[in-house]
Amino acid sequence: MNIECSCGHTTKVDKLVFNARRSSGLPYTCHKCGANLYETGTFPKKGKSDSQKRSRRQEKRAAQRIGGHVTPASGAGSVKGDVRDVGHTRMECKLTRAKSFSLKLAELEKLEREAAGEDPVFEIEFQGVYPHKRYVVMPGWLYDQFRETK
Repeated sequence: MNIECSCGHTTKVDKLVFNARRSSGLPYTCHKCGANLYETGTFPKKGKSDSQKRSRRQEKRAAQRIGGHVTPASGAGSVKGDVRDVGHTRMECKLTRAKSFSLKLAELEKLEREAAGEDPVFEIEFQGVYPHKRYVVMPGWLYDQFRETK
């Protein structure tokens, strides 16, 4: 982590070493001015990472597309799934900056179980390419229903 001293100099420190030195009372000083960083340092603010922000934006876009809403805490509570159109669709959203994505059968089966009467849909967005590419994975029975309604 980086700590900015009151003199404006930024010092890169290992978080574990920094906290260990702090708890043992050993000073951690600025390399430029020699000030004690425990007293003068500006610590990084805790907040959402870039990945969390991108994931949240993906969920909002998916909710708009299906006419649903984003599930609070991304399904960590009693209602599972990232996006839900109640009575119709339950969606799990994943994104990657890589050119590949590993999807396990267990993830798909879990989504299908939790959908309970709603259409289980798994969306993968590849953000490492331009333009971004989006793919949807669904059970075969749901795809068959989709084809029959065409």
